[in-house]
Amino acid sequence: MNSLLKDYIKLYNEMKNNNTNCIPLCAAETYISEFVKQPLNSEFEGKYYFFESNKIEELKSLVTSACNQLFHSKYANAESLSGINCFTVCAMSLLSSGEKVLLSTPEQGGHASMPIILDTLNISYDPIPYDFEKYQVDYINLNKMCETGDYSFIIFCQSDLINVPDLSQIHIPSNMGIIYDATQTLGLIGGKCIPNPLEYSNVVLLGGTHKTLPAVACGLIMTNTDIYIEKLSANITPNFLRDIQPNHIACLLLSLIEQIEYGEPYQGTTIQLANLLGQKLEQRGFKIAKIDKNIYTKTHQLFLLMERKDADFFYNQALNYNISLNKKHKLLFHNDGIRLGTQHIARFNWHEQDIENLANLLFQIKNNGSFENINNIRKQLIQKKIPHFTYNEIIIE
Repeated sequence: MNSLLKDYIKLYNEMKNNNTNCIPLCAAETYISEFVKQPLNSEFEGKYYFFESNKIEELKSLVTSACNQLFHSKYANAESLSGINCFTVCAMSLLSSGEKVLLSTPEQGGHASMPIILDTLNISYDPIPYDFEKYQVDYINLNKMCETGDYSFIIFCQSDLINVPDLSQIHIPSNMGIIYDATQTLGLIGGKCIPNPLEYSNVVLLGGTHKTLPAVACGLIMTNTDIYIEKLSANITPNFLRDIQPNHIACLLLSLIEQIEYGEPYQGTTIQLANLLGQKLEQRGFKIAKIDKNIYTKTHQLFLLMERKDADFFYNQALNYNISLNKKHKLLFHNDGIRLGTQHIARFNWHEQDIENLANLLFQIKNNGSFENINNIRKQLIQKKIPHFTYNEIIIE
């Protein structure tokens, strides 16, 4: 056997073992069902969109219909491969050099790539006014900035968020729009757990499809605004994209169908488990960010606030015990902390006792508990990693 092939097989088996034995609390990854993954190795793989016989246009039409059912969108484009990719082609289609926008900054939880992309396109930006104590937009000052007429778009692009923008409180002129990157919350929007930005005028809703929307990597752009539809349709393909991934688009379609059927109970479970875990952790002495007296989060994310040395220790201990999560050093976390996500464990439909065990596991990690105690709790939780909220019985090929 070729030595590189041997190395790959070894690498794959190690990764598979790691995934099987992982406690998945990373807010940026999720469980993708076997039903959804089927098209990855289907006849759609490697096909070019400009041959009618490849049925790509019909596939794209089905995605548009599914997005209309789930998000009430008139236009949907899934030709880009990731959230950053779809934001870039969207910005290139809708914005011109020299324009000015308002932007969620990295300190507010905004994606770190967005300023770099805008700088490259010669789009200037000012920070969206933000209240760090409430984890929410400062709407009074935002509306004052909108009144100046200096900006063509507001761009929401938060990767770290326990509260979501309330578009009903934003008063923008008719010639100004909103680009709403919901990479982290697309599933929650489709599951009717948080408000749908497309209920408002002049909004483009976009994002990567592998966070709370449990699909393979793909970028999705949606809008109901005719002038945006015209620009996006004219520019994305073939100006900015020529080679698309129809097998990924087909996977996205199956994920959208899965969410039409199971999205509301699944996404509701995600937020319920996040708040339950926040409560259990707070009872064990963790300092948890809150947006209200009894509400830790309105999304899948929890912010654990710690001193830097404690966050570093907790993060490294979690990695040692194969628990996936994110370490953060930014103002949104009062300088330092840990970000957890419950979208993955929600697919296992864990109940209160399971979350009690999970909170105890994290407590043991934080306080350098015994190897035996930690592994016993881990084994109990790993045995409960049984997929729910999917079409287990449907095999397409």
